[in-house]
Amino acid sequence: MIYIRPMVEDTGWLPLFVRFFLVGMPALVGAGIIVASLRRWFRIRTLATSGQRTTATVVDNQMESSSEGRMRFLPVVTFHTAMGQEIKTALPDMMEFRSHVTGTTVEVIYDADSPSQAVAANRPTRGISVAIVFGLIFLAFAAFAYKLTGAMFDTTSEFGDPWG
Repeated sequence: MIYIRPMVEDTGWLPLFVRFFLVGMPALVGAGIIVASLRRWFRIRTLATSGQRTTATVVDNQMESSSEGRMRFLPVVTFHTAMGQEIKTALPDMMEFRSHVTGTTVEVIYDADSPSQAVAANRPTRGISVAIVFGLIFLAFAAFAYKLTGAMFDTTSEFGDPWG
């Protein structure tokens, strides 16, 4: 049998271009999601061990609209630091699809150096494990795409079997 090289092999930039978008981009996105999630987890863990705990009161709701038209609500809370400073901040860990009742009390943890970066004490790591799983899915796709594109552009294989 006569093997005729396809024109794809004659363009040196195409395999690099395809690998960058099919392998590099998902790998970068997955690694970025994992790194950001782990940084947040370590920050919350540090807050849980060395942060100040206090009770905050919900005073308002911040509304955010998603692309599907759904509204999400972040509670805006006020609390007093150990130094007596009044802080008003939103708690992104408590984002819900329904409004938070004004006057409700919530236990928060804050850093004395930056009290406006408070987190809810009852569920500080909410969503982090889901983000890490998504990051791992992106990395798994990148590994699969690397294997597949390596076989597609392998010039030593006569048939270019992607599963070999």
